[in-house]
Amino acid sequence: MENISIRRAVREDCPRLLELIRELAEYERAPQEVTVTLDHFTESGFGAQPVWWAFVVTVDGQVEGFALWYIRYSTWKGQRLYLEDLIVTQGMRGPLVFRQFADQLEPSFAHRLFLRL
Repeated sequence: MENISIRRAVREDCPRLLELIRELAEYERAPQEVTVTLDHFTESGFGAQPVWWAFVVTVDGQVEGFALWYIRYSTWKGQRLYLEDLIVTQGMRGPLVFRQFADQLEPSFAHRLFLRL
């Protein structure tokens, strides 16, 4: 049986996350649209002023997907959380993995005063 777990992303996950982003772009027939560098991606998530956060799903220790989100503020609507991407390798897609992501995301944001997710 596969050992599936979900955890917060760490800096060392960034090369694999970018690999999954590129795989999705290939599938969507838009590989030229991925222009972010690994350094920029990593700094944007784990630098002094991160602008995105993520959970990763691992299978037997290998990252097989991730959920990446960011927060913005609207003067009309207040704080908003945006799920930018939920990417899972084809072999891991299914309701179980998506339910596990949802179960992890909800308590992580319960303490925040998001007016809309």
